[in-house]
Amino acid sequence: MRNIMQWQQALKTAAEQKFPNSGWSHTDRLASVRRQLEDVEASLKVESGELQSDDHAHQDPNHRIGALIADILILAEERNADIENELEKVLAWFEKRD
Repeated sequence: MRNIMQWQQALKTAAEQKFPNSGWSHTDRLASVRRQLEDVEASLKVESGELQSDDHAHQDPNHRIGALIADILILAEERNADIENELEKVLAWFEKRD
C-alpha cells in the first residue's frame, strides 16, 4: 500500500504524462479542485434524487471524491508539502492534542 507521499508523487507523475506541458499554475490547480468539489456535490444530489444529470462526472460520488483528493494531492506535491505531517497536525487539532 502506498503512503500519502507516494500517492502525491504517483498522481503528479501520471497527470504530467496525461497532460504534458500543461503549464498549470497553483491557481489553475485550485480551479480544478473547485470543479471537482462541484462534481462531488452534484453527484451526491444525483444519488439522493435531488438532481438529474447524465453527466458522467455526476454518477459516482465516491469516484468524484477520489478525483478531488487526487487534485489536492497533486497540488500538495507541486508545493512540496509534507501532507502526512500536516495531517498529523490536523488530527491533533481534532483530538485537541498539543
